[in-house]
Amino acid sequence: MEFVVGKTDGDTLFRLVLGLIVPRPIGWVSTVSKEGVRNIAPFSFFNAVNDEPPVLMISVSDRDDGTPKDTVKNILDTGEFVVNMVTEDLFENMLTTSEGFPPEVDEFEMAGLTPEDSILIKAPRIKEAKVSFECRLFRHEKVYDMHLILGEVVLIKVQDGLVDEEGRVNYSFYRPIGRLGGAYYLKLHPECIIRI
Repeated sequence: MEFVVGKTDGDTLFRLVLGLIVPRPIGWVSTVSKEGVRNIAPFSFFNAVNDEPPVLMISVSDRDDGTPKDTVKNILDTGEFVVNMVTEDLFENMLTTSEGFPPEVDEFEMAGLTPEDSILIKAPRIKEAKVSFECRLFRHEKVYDMHLILGEVVLIKVQDGLVDEEGRVNYSFYRPIGRLGGAYYLKLHPECIIRI
């Protein structure tokens, strides 16, 4: 089966891209508006694009009415954001933050999460997250209808016991969640890890 992009409808392309490029990590982005309202939103169009210095990428669509989502607006207004990693224990909280709350709603409160002061930027981290990357905006581009945001990592917060002295990750403790297509997610269990 082959799909010529120019002859395939948008809904099918959406399902193909999100269903076939898997598993995708979830960047759980926390920001703060110029007015001081905290926001959290998960994005599975997310990954690392450089390691020294670390640069992370998120890609965010506009709202249905064509206006930027709160995450994009806050990042462009403040130049800062935190990417928190989603783990099995925080899955339900993450789902809550994926709902479309109005800009004046504090999503930390809605999701029952604790804001934690970042060290080098003003945007808060999620205290319960095992991993958080404090980022400063490196570049913003429009890619068709998506906002491509590159953030340079200025600080990495890792929960004690997650990595050893050489930076190797204990995946049995980490247990990150990945995104599949549709309403499907993926748990990472130690017995499923292949080491070569």
